[in-house]
Amino acid sequence: MTPRSLTTLEYALLGLVTQSPQSGYDLRKTFETTAMGSFSGSPGAIYPALRRLEKRELIQGEVDATTALRPRMVFRPTKAGREALEAWLVQSIDRGDVERRVDELMLRFALHSVLGRSAPTHRFLESFLKEVGDYLTELNRQQRDVPARTPVQSRLALAAGIEQYRAFARWARKAVKAFEEETP
Repeated sequence: MTPRSLTTLEYALLGLVTQSPQSGYDLRKTFETTAMGSFSGSPGAIYPALRRLEKRELIQGEVDATTALRPRMVFRPTKAGREALEAWLVQSIDRGDVERRVDELMLRFALHSVLGRSAPTHRFLESFLKEVGDYLTELNRQQRDVPARTPVQSRLALAAGIEQYRAFARWARKAVKAFEEETP
């Protein structure tokens, strides 16, 4: 299985059940009450994704009748699921990821705790910082080369994008520093 063979929602679900076994209801609540909602909070998306993960033997559902008034299905990753998640988490970052998939990159970063080691997280942050810096260089070049007749709205939209990537670069520098300070 290649790292991109699952949807971002499926990776998010796989990551969450790897952090701690959860029911579909627990997962829905996480999506509804956190920033993870950008990936989906819809039962019409979550439950089919859980079934696909189970069919591919990446998670395993087990009935838990001990903690609720009625039994619930609790999902855990399988060995293959952990391996698929890890492969996705440690894959290299490229320009396309930075240009079009920053939300996915932040999800990957948030789930790095399941790796249980610091080296991949440090490589991720350094790679993210480099790719963002390279892209900022390109955006700044584009801004310098914008023809004077370009509508103000277009120039302002480009400026907003540049500010967003500057913020990502600031965040990445702080994250590298914080991570280095907390990692022995």
